[in-house]
Amino acid sequence: MSQPNEASVQMLEYKALPDQSIRILTLNPGALNDPLEGRLEFFNIASPEKYEPLSYVWGDPERIYEIICNGSRLGITASLNDALRQLRQPDQPRRLWVDQICINQDNQAERSQQVQFMNSIYKNASHVLVWLGPDHQDMAEPAFKLVRELVEIFQDEKKCEQFRIDHTDHLKERSRDPWIPLTHVTHLPWFARAWIVQEIGTKAPATLLWGDAEIDWKLVHIVCEKLTDYHHLRKHFNIQTDLIKYVFQRFIAPPMTSRHANRFSLIYELHRARHLQVTDARDRVFAMLGHYSVCWDNERLAALRADYEKTLEQVYVEVAVKALTGDKSLIILAAVQHPKLPSGTEAPNQESDQTRVVDGKTLPSWVPNWESFSERTFAHHAFVTHILSEPISPHCAHGETSPKLKIDEPTLVLGVSGVKLDVVEACSEPLRPREFHLDSSGRALAIKTLWHDICGKGRFDLEERYINGESTFFAYTQTLSNGCVATSSREPRAYHEIPKSEWCAQGAAYLTEALGQSDDVSPALHEVAADGDHYKWSRAANGASTHRAFARTAEGYFVLGPKVMEVGDIVCVLFGGKMPFCLRPWGRHYLLIGECYVHGLMNGEAMEMLKQGKVEEAEFHIV
Repeated sequence: MSQPNEASVQMLEYKALPDQSIRILTLNPGALNDPLEGRLEFFNIASPEKYEPLSYVWGDPERIYEIICNGSRLGITASLNDALRQLRQPDQPRRLWVDQICINQDNQAERSQQVQFMNSIYKNASHVLVWLGPDHQDMAEPAFKLVRELVEIFQDEKKCEQFRIDHTDHLKERSRDPWIPLTHVTHLPWFARAWIVQEIGTKAPATLLWGDAEIDWKLVHIVCEKLTDYHHLRKHFNIQTDLIKYVFQRFIAPPMTSRHANRFSLIYELHRARHLQVTDARDRVFAMLGHYSVCWDNERLAALRADYEKTLEQVYVEVAVKALTGDKSLIILAAVQHPKLPSGTEAPNQESDQTRVVDGKTLPSWVPNWESFSERTFAHHAFVTHILSEPISPHCAHGETSPKLKIDEPTLVLGVSGVKLDVVEACSEPLRPREFHLDSSGRALAIKTLWHDICGKGRFDLEERYINGESTFFAYTQTLSNGCVATSSREPRAYHEIPKSEWCAQGAAYLTEALGQSDDVSPALHEVAADGDHYKWSRAANGASTHRAFARTAEGYFVLGPKVMEVGDIVCVLFGGKMPFCLRPWGRHYLLIGECYVHGLMNGEAMEMLKQGKVEEAEFHIV
């Protein structure tokens, strides 16, 4: 244990860093149980010096161990103590960059300044070292051995085909034992750290170290990518590959024409990272400031800087204000996803000037709380609900309009213009994950109960017309699936080139598969279903509807909206918003409930109604 207590050895006093400089630790050689010793030196961030940055989990923040740096003592955590002892070489020094040592953690100003260099530190490294932690259960060697064997299998066509047969057709016959070590790897806490996205998300080569074992990071990613096609295997053996695929090269810009073009939006990336763990909630923003999306098409967001002198509320509000005032979209409002909100029955009277839901410290309802997903656990989906207004979405509720808004800085009241269209008249409870997954559980089928209880309909048929003249059934299945946008992203054709008959056939195929030969389904729907793929619709509906609510408005529009949506909320289209939004009257103001899909209002119809004088422009003051 490295805990020298000699009074003659003083605690390290950091010297101020020169401009554009970082510290690098040279770790002296030694045996496993020798005291940790090294020296810190200044280097310009642009210098070609070779070093290896360390990525690890801090764990318990108490610095109960010590290292001797430049002749003085410096406290370090137990996790870092384990990592340095494993990384230290017996016969030669090793040059490392370690945040806990190379940044004065007790100096807020220095922490803020050094965070700006984090992406460069890892991007320019000769090699990245990842410490996954001690291997107390002797899982590392068999886990990494299995990874290497799987890479070899996936690279051989005959072996790959045999693997597919063994692990699909005969999956239940396969023993769990060989897969247990890999299961442990994919559940290690390192993969859920927010900072690793930029630490491991560059092109720099990286090695994962778990106890005494090590493996190339790329091999682990290759296996996780290949296992994407084996859903039942992953579920059967409890292998979590999503987090590993998520972080791989996340800080490298994809082609603009790829399905990953969403990543050029910082707001999308902040939302996508909500599942990651942080010690300081401000790091949900600061950990992403080296991402290429920060400098993409919004000069105000590009000016964001890490500042640990600011409160959490100030950081989140600053992001929202810069996004609204510098973007050409309302994606920041689409990222608002409240876990809960007070009911409209609790609203203040019309004369009230109340501008906060609870008190002065509560975030305005239009500012995303990036840490608001407490109900999610590590083993669940990467995030609770997708942003429907993602940048590559084909939806265009706003037509050709641009955002028209203003923010009152003293009160943080957002004034945003658009048109009010309708009021929610009937609303479901939040829909569960895999609500539209077909199984033999015998539970009530949502596709049927929502149709009867919320839509107020009886038999499923193609005859009844929706408010826009289309089939009511088609409007229903499109609403629940967000227009099947997720399905279209896997098609070679553009979204608007796919005929509506295909979408209708997919919804009908699911309905007939779920209800069988029920008298509730017309013969015409059975005929249409013959050309559909029920799996495509259920996948799209599950992705879109999880933790959202389904509703019907007074005029008969179908709505897929936030889980906190309730009867009495209004549906509007805001200028510049890809999707309609739900607002809740709150005294003289409104609360932002969130974005929603409203069938019949997704392609500029509201803006046409405004031109024709059927609706009026309004300014909504959101608190």
